[in-house]
Amino acid sequence: MPDLSDKSLPSLLVDIKPGIIDLGWGHPSPYLHPLDDIKEASNKLFSLGERDSLQYGASQGYGPFLESLARFLSGQAAYQTVTRPQELFLTAGASQGLDLACTLFAKSGDLVLVEEPTYFVIEKIFREHNLDVRGVSTDEDGMIVSDLRAKLESGMRPKFVYVIPTFQNPTGVSLSENRRRELIDLADEYGFYIFADEVYQLIYFDELPLPSMREFDGCNRVISFGSFSKILAPGLRTGWIHAAEEIVDKFTSSALAFSGGGFNQFGSVLIKHAIDLGLLEKNTDLLRKVYSNRSRVMGESLLKELGSSVEYTSPNGGFYYWIQFPEGFNTEEFLSECEDQGVSYRPGNAFSESGKFERYLRLTFTLYEEPEIAEGVARLASSYKRFS
Repeated sequence: MPDLSDKSLPSLLVDIKPGIIDLGWGHPSPYLHPLDDIKEASNKLFSLGERDSLQYGASQGYGPFLESLARFLSGQAAYQTVTRPQELFLTAGASQGLDLACTLFAKSGDLVLVEEPTYFVIEKIFREHNLDVRGVSTDEDGMIVSDLRAKLESGMRPKFVYVIPTFQNPTGVSLSENRRRELIDLADEYGFYIFADEVYQLIYFDELPLPSMREFDGCNRVISFGSFSKILAPGLRTGWIHAAEEIVDKFTSSALAFSGGGFNQFGSVLIKHAIDLGLLEKNTDLLRKVYSNRSRVMGESLLKELGSSVEYTSPNGGFYYWIQFPEGFNTEEFLSECEDQGVSYRPGNAFSESGKFERYLRLTFTLYEEPEIAEGVARLASSYKRFS
């Protein structure tokens, strides 16, 4: 029998080289995982003897969970959208929901449009479905909808348009109200769906964001994806879709949902208790405070260490800073120099296949404590002075 003792497998997705402050990972700090709250919700579940939590769940999701989630979202000042449980569908996280949506709403070879730049994994998900992925330009107000309109008028016919409307990944910007309305008007006119990745909707700092895209959706073209990974714990692998009832019915009647039952039945029963006990509200409030402070520290450190040599806008929520270096700078080439100095990040071209973002990089402030964030930015600045 072969010796497998040296074949250890990883326990976490995060893989950071020793001695590196890796500001590329958009993950929460392990110190923010609400163990006591999860324990309290678990104790509630087990004290009630809820054996249904271990059974195949309803295809749409555990009904009492959907009811609690609807009340929670309706009561959130950052969501600003009255939500009915019939409009919700349980997922095993936003990525799984998006993958299923590709299966149900597009077929091999179909055209889909995304913001440019966009979440670096999403194009891979779409291409694994053999979809034709094209980019739409963005600026400080999000997707440039006039560019989308021009593409549509030129004959492009996407099955869906993918957007991150609030605190976008990687830029941190939010889609303006006028553009949200125009985007939905175009969806109605040209018959495409809007896949709205709204996982950062509740992570705002000083000012409330615009409402969820569903609030503007008068033509039932928006499919919104939410996740507990950003507001409770990513290891629970639980999220939701918010859409019109007829769209939810399509998810519910899918072969995958029917075959295995509701995605993550046990997790949804647990989270129902976390919601009902007020623990989700408490945790979301805590994360907003912690991330706001960490974002401030990153912004102050960038100003102190790099000054006017780079350009960026401090985000009003979410996880990310999008840093622009001078013309001709290449952040992919810069990365090895930074890692030699003990810091890492995501190069700009990771967020687009166009090659247009070689002088950009993304920094994240969620994984590390404030002193480590400041030190990471200091190492980045030191590397820049050596490299440039």
